[in-house]
Amino acid sequence: MNNENILIVEDEKIIALDLQRRLERFGYSVVGMASDGQEAIGLAKERHPDIVLMDIMLAGAMDGIEAAKQIRAQFGIPIIFLTAYTDEKTLERAKEVEPFGYILKPFKERELYTTIDIALYKNSIDNKLHKQERLFSAILHSINDGIIATDKDLAIGFMNGVAEGITGWTEAAAKGRHIAGVLSLKDQRTGREIFAGTPPEVGEKPYFFSEAQARNADGRTLIVDGSVTRIHEKENEAEGLLITLRDITELKRMSDTIDYQASHDNLTGLANREEFSLALNDLLVSLRTNDTTHALLVIDIDRFKAINDTCGTLAGDELLRQIAAHVQANISRKDVSARIGGDEFAIILRDCELEDSVNVAKRLKAAVESRKFAWQASVFPVTLSIGIVSLGQDSADTHSVLAAADDACHLSKEEGGNRVNVFYAKDTKFQKRRGDMEWIAKLNKAAEENRFVLYRQPIVPLSDGGDLKAKSEVLLRLVKEDGGIAGPGDFIPAAERYNLMPLIDRWVIKNSIAAFRILRDRGSELADSIISINLSGPSLLDDSLVDLILYEVRRHGLESSNFCFEITETAAIQNLSWATRFIRRLKDEGFTFALDDFGSGFSSFGYLKNLPVDYLKIDGSFVQTIDESLVSYTMVESINSIGHVMGIKTIAEFVKNPEIKRKCAEIGVDYAQGFHIAEPSPLL
Repeated sequence: MNNENILIVEDEKIIALDLQRRLERFGYSVVGMASDGQEAIGLAKERHPDIVLMDIMLAGAMDGIEAAKQIRAQFGIPIIFLTAYTDEKTLERAKEVEPFGYILKPFKERELYTTIDIALYKNSIDNKLHKQERLFSAILHSINDGIIATDKDLAIGFMNGVAEGITGWTEAAAKGRHIAGVLSLKDQRTGREIFAGTPPEVGEKPYFFSEAQARNADGRTLIVDGSVTRIHEKENEAEGLLITLRDITELKRMSDTIDYQASHDNLTGLANREEFSLALNDLLVSLRTNDTTHALLVIDIDRFKAINDTCGTLAGDELLRQIAAHVQANISRKDVSARIGGDEFAIILRDCELEDSVNVAKRLKAAVESRKFAWQASVFPVTLSIGIVSLGQDSADTHSVLAAADDACHLSKEEGGNRVNVFYAKDTKFQKRRGDMEWIAKLNKAAEENRFVLYRQPIVPLSDGGDLKAKSEVLLRLVKEDGGIAGPGDFIPAAERYNLMPLIDRWVIKNSIAAFRILRDRGSELADSIISINLSGPSLLDDSLVDLILYEVRRHGLESSNFCFEITETAAIQNLSWATRFIRRLKDEGFTFALDDFGSGFSSFGYLKNLPVDYLKIDGSFVQTIDESLVSYTMVESINSIGHVMGIKTIAEFVKNPEIKRKCAEIGVDYAQGFHIAEPSPLL
């Protein structure tokens, strides 16, 4: 017993005196007795009791609940309610005060003592926790960051070494100066100086800023992230601010570069395939509510390979630039143009009827044909094959309309080139090209007869020790009717074209999980690794697939942490919202995710921030040449660095020799996969 001070608030004098007598017998000190709410608030302010015993039903304009609210809000004193009423409505109101206990009248001495003792103990613990929270909050917002502490007048009192480097001031020179005189910080969101004039309002939660411009004493402009946190003292008054700063100038420069590459083709300056797909998807979505007509053109340069092979890649690049210039010269500003492949271009003609789109295509074709391509002593005629599909309210998804325009373009090429073809779904020539049911029948039959075979390729950690767990990627093969083995390159394109990937994905998921159960029962060392399963873009749109995955894992008595799902960069971005939702649902269950072929399209790291993946598989086109190309080495290093900044493990694909493996390890890549590590082999 520490002779704690108690304030009694009770409008019945006899009960109050009886309560005082009992409390003093227990060893408590009663510092006052109030009979109404206003008097209680005044005594609480004057006497600073350790706890208040408050009658809920006080006489007068203010009842006990309202008085308790004000005492709790103003002074933070714990409340115990005294009441003879236990109706639900009264108790619901009383809960808003967050009382430390209830004591029912008439009082029982043991209950009275126990309730007060527990309340005082709980309040003591709460106070200690609040103090610790303030300490840890300051620490967590300053780790590895520049730290500046000011008083309530914003005069600097402390500055660490990182902050000195950012501001260009030493701590000794900055001490006592107003923060605005040392740090010029402009918030990009509002365009205003954060510390000039009226400082930001900082409440219980910190004020965060991102990509703010900081001009230091040397005249340099840096890009910083950070926060402003209020430093508390007694009675919730602020005695100053804690400012944290993180210099992200280099990271921002790298991100901006990659963001530009994410939406542009470096050679022609046109949009790239990913950006074009996003624009096309947005247009198709808008068509659901707008009855307008647009057109999609896919363009292929006839005999481009001959020119490229004859004169070299420099000539091929120049021809691509010239075609891009023709494209831009023959469309309006509201249209969208892109280079979507090696010698393939695409155009979205907005608000354009089919007849007008054909005229645009013919005008473009004629413009290119009229100017031969000259390279050194050689001159080549250049023509285009163009496919057109009209876009309206009945248009399908991005993949389907691109495939339709691509079919029309390839048909123009197959008919000799220098042609324009318009796609009509009911046209027999398109039905023949697109309706090749042989592959559909073969794939469905293979699934029914269980003639798919699972292979696996190891994904191994590049560093010894640590907590990186070995992985294996599941690969698919098809046993042909003659007994031969077909690789994925033989049937996956057809499956993607005819939308059979969801069927194949389900087969792979079911059989991969079942195979893992068999491996575990055999005591195989593979059962200690993580199994990576590839998912196609259409599967990310299938909500029922999540239920199937959960069912199969539980049916076989396995843990979700044993499985990782790989999705390609393009599939994730084209279905960003669906992909994000799909990933989050399974991550909540304990599964992990890898973003495959990352870097192939220089996907925006803005999208990566929104995709909660655990692994980045760096595209093999960079990895396989890092032993001979400084550009590839730098790209792998940059992707690996930014991945690690985001807390994502990295995997290098196409590790085909010891030198590539050594360089990946030198860069700090977490995992390696490729023929040098191990060739694919049967899973079982």
